[in-house]
Amino acid sequence: MVDHFGKLNGGTVPLELHYNWQPSNILNDPFRTDRGHGCLVLNREIKIPPHVVRALWENASLRCCVDGGANRWLHFLTSEINQEYSLKLPDLITGDFDSITAETTDYFAKRDIKQMHTPDQNHTDFSKAVDIIKPLLTKQKLQDIVVFHDTSGRFDQIMANVNTLFTRYDERCRIFLLGSCALSWLLKPGKHSISIPSHLVKDKRWCSLIPVGHEATNVTTSGLKWNLNNGSLRFGGMVSSSNTYSCTEVEIETNSELVWSMGVFSFNDD
Repeated sequence: MVDHFGKLNGGTVPLELHYNWQPSNILNDPFRTDRGHGCLVLNREIKIPPHVVRALWENASLRCCVDGGANRWLHFLTSEINQEYSLKLPDLITGDFDSITAETTDYFAKRDIKQMHTPDQNHTDFSKAVDIIKPLLTKQKLQDIVVFHDTSGRFDQIMANVNTLFTRYDERCRIFLLGSCALSWLLKPGKHSISIPSHLVKDKRWCSLIPVGHEATNVTTSGLKWNLNNGSLRFGGMVSSSNTYSCTEVEIETNSELVWSMGVFSFNDD
């Protein structure tokens, strides 16, 4: 993905383990990922700035609402601020349909939106939706999913969404969780280069590296206010929360999965 090698545990990181991330593509014009994207709407109130939601949705090549997410999308479509816009309809609605209302079902059925029932209770509706749209994205040569969600509310659902980052990880189909105050995604073992929008550096927005599930014993960073040098991150020990930036280029080297999260948009979350 990049044209040079890094070091991991004293050795050379293979080319495929060096990842380059450009979050500004999602947060600002052109409002699309560098590899093309689809959009998923989960069952949380959409608090992301409306112009960002509209741009990401319109620029997506595949659009999916997940169960009660269809209610959220219908509310977004019909809200006063969006009534002047003629936004594209979802390509499909998925889920076990225990949250979608009859009104929403009828609205989209009249517009011939495909509905795919996924009753399996061993997986979340989010995970099942990813399983459905992955091959559709691959067919269109798209490689990313931008998920509209928010982290307020039920802790179990928040953690289930993070778990989907792990269980549905695929280098050919990256998943980005976008909410009103944060953009989050999974970092796999290897070296990661993240280009930080300059206004986030100037405004000292927060960022974090969270070791979910297991310890990361060898983490080295640069470009953060508080960097690690072959440090250890684990629950019951240290996690890198409430960090910020020293420059616009962040380098992270890790021997284990980490969840990267960065503050965006709203400033009342610090």
